[in-house]
Amino acid sequence: MTLRIIWFALLMSLGIYLFVGFRVGTNLQSLVNEDTFGILRTVLYAMAFAILIATRYIRKLIMSGKSRVSQPAQALEYLALQKYSAATIVALAMSESIGIYGLILFFLGKNSTDLYLLILISAAAMVMYRPRKDEMLNLVQESREDSVSGSPTSQGG
Repeated sequence: MTLRIIWFALLMSLGIYLFVGFRVGTNLQSLVNEDTFGILRTVLYAMAFAILIATRYIRKLIMSGKSRVSQPAQALEYLALQKYSAATIVALAMSESIGIYGLILFFLGKNSTDLYLLILISAAAMVMYRPRKDEMLNLVQESREDSVSGSPTSQGG
């Protein structure tokens, strides 16, 4: 439930970025020249693309960490839930940063297309990495299977 609240709050913050962008942005003039904005725009779009790709791998990396010592099943389940929570929060935060790039580009260049596009991409990524009960249960089940097999350190992830 906590993860869903975090997810919803981060998703709603994208709406707040839109509101703030248009509320504050109407009073701002373009802060950088055309050439500098073009370079910055390219860099931020490249970073957004890199973040989209990296988020998937970082999330898998966090969730694949195996316990190095044998522990009771309850402790393994708790660790699995902690890993899932951490992986989800990191993925959501990385996804939200894409929306922040759109807000930055809007403030610097007054281009509403950048704001809309990057917030839309951010929202899509956040929906894709939303907390899912089935994923969490699968991770707990895998931790149980690892503890039963007795070889959590021999698997490479």
